[in-house]
Amino acid sequence: MLIENLTWPLTIAHRGARSTAPENSLEAVAAAVDAGSELIEIDVHLAADGSLVLCHDTTLTRTHGVTRTVAGLTATAVKRWPIRSASQLGLTGWPDVPTVTLSEVFARFAGAPVAWLIEAKYPASPTDAQLDAVGDAIVREVVRWDLADSVIVQSFQRRPGLRAIAAGLPAGYIETAGGSDPRDLAAQGFDYYGMRKDAPAERIAAAVGAGLRPLVYTVLRRSERDLALAQGAAGIVTDDPLYLSDHAPGPDLYQLGTWPHGHLPSPVNPVKGVLAGAALEMAPSRMETGVPENYTAAVLGSASHGTPPASWTWDVQVALLEATNSTRSAQIQICMDSDVGYHDEDHTRVGAYNILLRPNGTLDVYLADPDNAGGTAPRLATASGPAVPVSTSPVYVTLGIEVTPTQITVRRRGTSIAATATHAKYRGGYVGVGVRSVRARFVPGSRT
Repeated sequence: MLIENLTWPLTIAHRGARSTAPENSLEAVAAAVDAGSELIEIDVHLAADGSLVLCHDTTLTRTHGVTRTVAGLTATAVKRWPIRSASQLGLTGWPDVPTVTLSEVFARFAGAPVAWLIEAKYPASPTDAQLDAVGDAIVREVVRWDLADSVIVQSFQRRPGLRAIAAGLPAGYIETAGGSDPRDLAAQGFDYYGMRKDAPAERIAAAVGAGLRPLVYTVLRRSERDLALAQGAAGIVTDDPLYLSDHAPGPDLYQLGTWPHGHLPSPVNPVKGVLAGAALEMAPSRMETGVPENYTAAVLGSASHGTPPASWTWDVQVALLEATNSTRSAQIQICMDSDVGYHDEDHTRVGAYNILLRPNGTLDVYLADPDNAGGTAPRLATASGPAVPVSTSPVYVTLGIEVTPTQITVRRRGTSIAATATHAKYRGGYVGVGVRSVRARFVPGSRT
């Protein structure tokens, strides 16, 4: 795909689609292509033999488990070690995958309808000569593959981009602190300005005013995407392009046996949870009572990609594996109006209903409401039942959640226990789960 034919604003795949496949691999790029990404970002280092190797870090420690610098090895030597998907990157169920060069990426995806955002990486404390060398190597590879009209070169240093500009390629400059004058960047020939997602709105506006396209990174939530685009971002760089582009097959939340794109940890206490077969197992960082760290939550995804259904039901199996006492709870958030993230210590972040299942058998429905800032979340409904088994061998309780235009009902399947709240303020499509001083497993069940 030609740069001039890209559809702006863009959802840019970060290191491929690294939320679902090992970063900077052929598999990650394939996942990004499958997600419909028009522009795919990858990182390249200049190896000792002049080859360009895909890797984000200066060393192979984090991704490969090998304490060696990329620049100190030939491409052949680097490729002796695979990317350790599960043990190093935490991608449960993924095998180790090969380390690849930029040439191998271009060869594999020569016919794909994508353009490339190539980030030039470099050794620690690089010299000007090293920065120029990686920029020149990228240019040579792009020209060799006749991709000059389909590649943007970017870096946290200006020199690689300036080498690309001198060769007629578009280039971008990335930074974290925001100390550069965008007018100066434009005068040097840069077209793109990479900035963090917490960059102030005026910085984005200044870049736009200078004629630059701001590319905001690393965006994981749709709420972050919407804010960045509203402020003038030309593209958002994301680990999960399928989720952020709204292209996830829907309704993504209810794909049985797996948890969907959009499985996002709370920004307040970011414990994402561990996939265990069909189950998502969650545990707070501290199990004792009375501290914020004993609560965590994750947004699982959205019930729909357009207007949420007016009525729906969902069965969720919950198993309590460990609990500090009978007042703690496993929790399910429904009808969330945003994927900004839910947290018990700050329930005013998002409008939602929070369903609590306690070890003593109590079933509660609470209201999370931004209009209740500074107050405690009101309990809308409660019901009592037999104690929930707490065992390291999962004993599942099935909760049936029923949403209508006027009511929220939660039933403990197989019993007469039900908590019903007549309330209609929130009917958003996002759903999440959480735990407070318990370790629990959640398994998605049938939905209608």
